[in-house]
Order: sequence, then structure tokens, then C-alpha cells
Amino acid sequence: MERIFFQLETDAWHGYSVESMWATQLSENLYRIENSPFFVKGLSFEDIVETKAIDDVISFVKTVTISGRSTYRIIPTNGVDDAIFQSYWEPLEKEGCSYEQGNFGYDMYSVDVPKTANIQHVFALLENGETNNV
Repeated sequence: MERIFFQLETDAWHGYSVESMWATQLSENLYRIENSPFFVKGLSFEDIVETKAIDDVISFVKTVTISGRSTYRIIPTNGVDDAIFQSYWEPLEKEGCSYEQGNFGYDMYSVDVPKTANIQHVFALLENGETNNV
């Protein structure tokens, strides 16, 4: 796998200017994304992207094919313990969702929602967590 680099909005809330993701090369400039983004918007696991290489850095140009998956981000409320988080996560997992966890001075989860999931139900579950301050 290769690392693909994505330029981020310079004034974004998170303060990062670049995010990299793992990808599998499909042809000279086409790659399939192999993980969920934390900060890149409009991109999901298994999307196919066009790239360009400059000085051995592979950079994103555009999305070529969307996978049909969705990506949501969760930043747990300070003080929420693992048991409470898991009680809210389990229904999402039953829908087929998975996550990657990152620490950026705060915990953050990049949630992959497969195209087979009931997206309205997933959204309602996420909204319930937000409403209950989890």
C-alpha cells in the first residue's frame, strides 16, 4: 500500500493542513482508499481516487468512483467512560459500522458506514449519542 496525501482547508477547526491515508494502487494514477478519513470531507473507505506524484509524494487530485460508503466522525464528550461509549457503539456495530480511533489531543473516531447499512437508522443512532451528550 501507498500513502496518499490530501490537502485540507487552511482555516478548518482542527488546525491540520494535510491528512494521509493508505491506498492500494490500481493503475498508474488510480488508487483505492483503504482506511477512513479523520479530516478529509467527501471521501470514504474504498473510494477510488486519481493522484499525481510530485517528488515521490503521491497527492490527491480528485475522486473518480465513490464506494457508496459513508464516513462520520465521533468526538466523545470529556468524561464519557468506555462502558457508556460502548453502549452507544454496539447498535452502530450491529449495522455493520466499524471505526478507526485517533488521538489528536482528544479522542476521535472515524466511522465507516457500509453501503448495506440503513443510513437513516445509523444517523438516528449518532444523533441520539449527540443528544445525550455522549
